[in-house]
Amino acid sequence: MQTSPNSFEVTVRRRVPYLTTFLFYALMVCVIALFLINIFFLPTQYASAEMKTAYFILLTPDFIKNSLLVFGIGFLTITPFYTFLRLYRKAYMIFNPDNILLSGQNVNICIPIKTISKVYCMDARRTDGQPKEKFTIFFQQKRDKSIRVKLKKYEQAESVITQMAQYVGLNVNFYDFDVNPASDEED
Repeated sequence: MQTSPNSFEVTVRRRVPYLTTFLFYALMVCVIALFLINIFFLPTQYASAEMKTAYFILLTPDFIKNSLLVFGIGFLTITPFYTFLRLYRKAYMIFNPDNILLSGQNVNICIPIKTISKVYCMDARRTDGQPKEKFTIFFQQKRDKSIRVKLKKYEQAESVITQMAQYVGLNVNFYDFDVNPASDEED
């Protein structure tokens, strides 16, 4: 697909509200549990491998061994699923008169303009004030749906802003740093 004046090459990360949140919390529980179990093994930190093995076999309670197995397997199985859900997909963002279409391989999202509650445009900067040349757009829709889009070509950022300006009543917020729109409470 060729880019036209109203279409731009982007990468899309769509957040599945309950699934990604559940997997994140499950992953954090596994990490914290593994960290706490690791504290139990601190006395053997400087021991030889044979002493560590003996400590594990003879002195470690079965509860700790079973917890280590469950949380270790949980961490190893949840991590790939969570990573897969958070990957960006290549697509084209097409501005139509009444909607914004995100179309690409494994991506086909139509965002009607009337369902968008806020748009966050983030042109992140480094600590020295220079732009990172990564322009991110976060579409927050009604009913807690949200879509994060990164522009592939940074030099097209002004054109994207011009295209979004054509929509009357669209609440667009501009930031020169990356923000977490879920924590933004200004109305």
